[in-house]
Amino acid sequence: MRKKIVLIFFLLILIIYNVTNFYVDAQISQIKRKDIYNDCHKIWSARGIYTSKEEQNSIAALQKAFELGALGAEFDFYYDTKLDKFIVSHSPPKKDKDGNLIYLKKNGELLTLEKLFKAVGDGHYFWLDYKNLDRISSAETKRSIVRLNEISKNNSLKDRLYLEGSNPFRLADYSDAGFKTLFAGRPLPENNIFATISANLFKMAYYFNNLSAITMKYGDKNNPYYGQKAESALKGVPIFLFHVDDDESLLKELVKKEDVRVMLAGRDKSLNRFYINNCQLID
Repeated sequence: MRKKIVLIFFLLILIIYNVTNFYVDAQISQIKRKDIYNDCHKIWSARGIYTSKEEQNSIAALQKAFELGALGAEFDFYYDTKLDKFIVSHSPPKKDKDGNLIYLKKNGELLTLEKLFKAVGDGHYFWLDYKNLDRISSAETKRSIVRLNEISKNNSLKDRLYLEGSNPFRLADYSDAGFKTLFAGRPLPENNIFATISANLFKMAYYFNNLSAITMKYGDKNNPYYGQKAESALKGVPIFLFHVDDDESLLKELVKKEDVRVMLAGRDKSLNRFYINNCQLID
């Protein structure tokens, strides 16, 4: 009897999974996400162009990347609930004896999103890795949305922001507020027998939370996370890839893919690969 119950339960899960996946695929096939970045220059800068670790995520590093041809840049930030400010930083803050958060400073002062946007915000796109998205409350999230609206209301900046997080439910609060959102998916690599299932589950979370795109690490080019299985399962979903091998042939192959909207080349490297694009294929 117990085996029969287990079998029935397994079959129900299988039916629900397949029906849901079929429904989501049908819905996505009808959605053309023209509102998501879709320029032929798909390679953005990761933390700017810099010569030292201290320069990462700085205004100067981002300015340099934009001067060299990057249309967008990825960097990390935290929402400080006490200060009601967004602090640009890759390294996690430390606490002092009074419980205040201490961040690494840039040129002797805290770098906030507001300062950064005033310096380099015009006309550029930003992939914002929201480091503490999962660790702030619902009330704090509402405050952060109010604050983010305030500092992104000019020059259509809000339309050029992409907020990344791994919690689809918390991220959905920002989607509901009109921000573009990037769901940090972690599907299994290509050679795993459950790779397609894992990609489908991330796709369902993306769809039902009304998120804008999925981000994922590209992985080993011989066994990538974004391989044939993931590409097929996520057809029609805008994809932002990071840690793509600094291999020109691979980058040229990926820029041709319709669903791949943005890429970050290399890992923890200051790279200028902005000249690689598929513009000639579009013209």
